[in-house]
Order: sequence, then C-alpha cells, then structure tokens
Amino acid sequence: MKKNVIVCLIIGVFLLASLGSALPEGSPAVVNVMIDANVQHAPTPEQSEMLGSSLLNLSNEIVSRGLNTTIYVTNDTVSARRLAITYQGTLPGVELALHGMGADDKLSTMSEAEQGKLLNKSYEMLYSCYVCGGQHIAVTGFMPQAFDQNEDTFKNLQNLGIVYDAGFQVGNIYRPGHESDTWPYPIDGYNLTAVPISTFPINGERVYFSDRYIRDEKKLSGSQWYDLLVKKFDESAKGGDPMVVIFSTAVSGSGDYLDAYKKFVEYANAKGARFVATSQLVEMAAAKQPDGQKNAMASEKNTIQPMNASQETGVLGGCPTCSESNGKGANSIINVTVIKKQKCLTCGQNSSNLTNAVSI
Repeated sequence: MKKNVIVCLIIGVFLLASLGSALPEGSPAVVNVMIDANVQHAPTPEQSEMLGSSLLNLSNEIVSRGLNTTIYVTNDTVSARRLAITYQGTLPGVELALHGMGADDKLSTMSEAEQGKLLNKSYEMLYSCYVCGGQHIAVTGFMPQAFDQNEDTFKNLQNLGIVYDAGFQVGNIYRPGHESDTWPYPIDGYNLTAVPISTFPINGERVYFSDRYIRDEKKLSGSQWYDLLVKKFDESAKGGDPMVVIFSTAVSGSGDYLDAYKKFVEYANAKGARFVATSQLVEMAAAKQPDGQKNAMASEKNTIQPMNASQETGVLGGCPTCSESNGKGANSIINVTVIKKQKCLTCGQNSSNLTNAVSI
C-alpha cells in the first residue's frame, strides 16, 4: 500500500512538471475572461455614457464574485471615460491591458516607427490612469485590433516591456509549431508570450470565441452564444485546457448577450472554475515550461493584487481613493473625491487641494 502511494505521488509530480497542454486530472477549469472596452473615435455623450454603463455591467459580474479578469483598453476609450478606466484599475482582480489607439488600427500597414509612436502613446495614456497619491498600474499585456499585427509589432511591444500578446487564435492564428496550443507559449526571438484565444469547430470552420465575431459573422442569438460557451467550457474542463474568451462592451454590455454573459459566469463559477486574468494565465503556462523558457513567459510585473480588507465587499459603488461605498448600488453614478496639490493625470487640472466630484 505504501509503495502504491509513493508511485502515485511520483506520477503527480511528473504531471505537474510535464510540457503537455492539459492540466492534471481533477484540477479546476481555468477561464480567462477578456473584456474589450472599445468605443468609436470621438464618441457622442450618449455613446460615452453607454460605454461606461456597459463596462460596469461586465466587470460587476466578475469583481462582485471575487474573480479575476483583464480589460483591454484603447486610447479612445481612455479619452472618453478616463475616470471609469482609472476606477476599474483600482478594483481587486482587475488587470488593465493595451488595445491600441482605436478600433480602426491596422498595425500591419504601418512602418515600425509608426507602430512605435502609436503603441507608445497608447501605453502612456493607460499608464497615466491612476488615482492621485496612488500607484501607477503595471501595463504588461496587449491585444491588437482585429488580430492585425506583424514582426514590427513584436519589436515595439518588447521595447515597451510588454510581456504578453493576445493576438492569436488556436488553430487559426499561431506561431510556427504552435497550431494546436491552447496555453500561452513563448514567441521565438522575442521576450514575449503569445496568448491564443479559444476556438471551436462549427461546420468545418474553427470559430474563435469573441462575442462580436459570433454575433456579427456567425449571426448567433444570445441564447445560442450561451449554449456555445457552455459547450466549450465543458470541453475545456474535461480536456484540462484553459478557456480564453473575449466579451466586448459593445456586444455583451447590454441586451441578450449580457444575459448570456451573466449566465455563463454564473455557470462556470458554480462548476468551480478558476477565473484568471491574462497575466495569471501566462504565469500558469510559464510554470509548465522547462526552466530555459520560463524567463520569456514570466515577469515580476505579472501580478494581480489580492483583495485587502477594504476591498473584500466587492461593491462597485465606492470611491477609488478611500474605498468607501456610496451606498447607491453597483450601477449607480460614482462620486469620486480627488484631492490634488499639482496637475492630476486623471483629471488634468491644476490646483492646490482642489476637490472635484466626478462621475464615471
């Protein structure tokens, strides 16, 4: 009996250290919810308000349950809802990542220098989304618009210190030798990690898990999308693969697609799934790699801060400066007190001890 126990322990250690794409049997399913916070250039006040409301709808489902997510933010989004993005970056379990300048980005048509200028500006805008007196967020991730990028993109991301690039799809868009990889993997020649979006075969085509693609290209209803999400989750859980899926504010922020999103989060959470931010998924994948490849896939910056005592309530109606709730519920307008002694990178104003009430 003792011998059998020792053998089982040895096998367990081997499985944890193996290079296979699957998790050890019995491990909780892994889900990476990517929230695409996108808006058109120079949105109207109504469109800007809708963006803020939709973003809250999506993040509420994650943060209120003590789960993790990554929100991909464009420069246009920061310009339209700067305080909303700043606030999201203060929430426990929320990671902010780059999504370019705007929805019409076509990186592959630009020179390396043009890409560098665009990505640097996007980085600076997101990096400056912080509460006065607080810490800057660590920007470590990127997702290109419409998966459009090239080798020059990798060079510029590396120069910025970006750790992972979510511009890949399982079986559709991949680096040589990684067609079937479901876990993040190193991009050869760069200090970058590729993060593949999950795919699923439908009528001979591998469709990738993005609500915008599913709605606009595959013409599925919200209920059909939910059924597909559940089917993919069950498949991934059984196979030990992560489920990586994109939910956009423009699609899943309201209506029947929001209903599908809420039901899916509830379903996966009830099944004991481990919801991770993208950087956490990268770290998990790095732990599965041989020592020689771990440095290319892991960074000390890749950390999502755990909840502290003032954040454990999960209430989204609070102040990002003092963490106190306004008591108006998760979808109410949030009054934020910002005290500044010099120019504030969040609101852009100059004054000594000026206090402003603003809303997201």
